[in-house]
Amino acid sequence: MGYKAHLTETCGPEGPNLITDVKTTAATVPDLKVLGSVHAALKERDLLPREHLVDAGYMGSKEMADRLARHGVELFGPMPRDGSWQVKAGEGFDALAFRVDWDAKSVTCPEGKRSKQWKPALNRHGREVVAAIFDKKECAQCPSRPLCTRSKTTGRELTLRPQPLHEALRKARTRQKTREFWEAYHARAGVEGTISQGVRSCGLRRSRYVGMAKTHLQHVITAVAVNVVRLLAWLAGVPRARTRLSAFAKLAPIGC
Repeated sequence: MGYKAHLTETCGPEGPNLITDVKTTAATVPDLKVLGSVHAALKERDLLPREHLVDAGYMGSKEMADRLARHGVELFGPMPRDGSWQVKAGEGFDALAFRVDWDAKSVTCPEGKRSKQWKPALNRHGREVVAAIFDKKECAQCPSRPLCTRSKTTGRELTLRPQPLHEALRKARTRQKTREFWEAYHARAGVEGTISQGVRSCGLRRSRYVGMAKTHLQHVITAVAVNVVRLLAWLAGVPRARTRLSAFAKLAPIGC
């Protein structure tokens, strides 16, 4: 029950960070479903960013490909981790370890073996996928089989998303393994401060009225109030507050 407020703000190194868009949805609406309307609204105001820093709830391979194709916006955030047993175990060959040749419709495994079948299909959600199947005889003789598949009777089978989605997923998961990604992603912490400011100063988490329209109006007025406070502070030369540390975090050794 209830509602969610989705806030978008600037995060440049100079000037105040101002809220540029507010969306209100029912609490049960997945974050992924909001991106389209957010970017459409930002485009109308000529405020589309080149990179949009978002949390994992807004990240998905389809959303990354769609946002880039439609608006030229690159979603920048942590992709939910792969649920394969190889990733969970911290060893073995997950899907990103295989090289896909989309033109030849084949996949090459880390041991240099090529798939024998390329079968377009639909997954349980009705979305297009491709099943790349390796020969069971070659897999049975492979010294790396324990790192690749737990099947005793078949070869390795990969389920691939369509090419734009697969490449977006590979890029995101490869990028987030780097230290540079997490250093750049630190800027997204600012919007958590915005939510905190809205909650502490304007009661953002309590809807004063019943209904989506009135709740959205409250969210918009809250965003306007936060922008006014930030703009006045910037004009007065008040420095930005630093991220607060909990009492427990202050006890941690420097550098941890």
